[in-house]
Amino acid sequence: MSVLKNKRGESEMQFLQTARELYIYTIKKCVNIPKRYTFYISVPTANIATDIHALLQQGNSYLFPKNTHEAQLRRDCFLSARAKCIALIGQIEMINEITPLDKKGMLNWVEMINKELSLVDGILKKDEERYKNLPKL
Repeated sequence: MSVLKNKRGESEMQFLQTARELYIYTIKKCVNIPKRYTFYISVPTANIATDIHALLQQGNSYLFPKNTHEAQLRRDCFLSARAKCIALIGQIEMINEITPLDKKGMLNWVEMINKELSLVDGILKKDEERYKNLPKL
């Protein structure tokens, strides 16, 4: 059954879609950086975006942790992805200093990262409540 567009909420899996969009957007932006900066700026920036996407997929693979160890592995993946998001913001600032970006594109990039950060924070908060009574390993 369909849900009216104005009644739709945010999916619980939105963090994966946003990470994918961030990954693709980052690659598109890195391709436009002058070629002489490829190994100094473009590749490290693309690697950070790749890591964010991979860590969130890896963390999501622990869908139903059976014990505290599995829950901690899930949490570690999400915390690492969160740290990489913050690193990506720093990388964007450096790119902007070396080869100025258009303001609209840069703001869009940072907004995507901030959205991802808020989604990951929400997952971490839900997981803390959801998995607080798991048995120890």
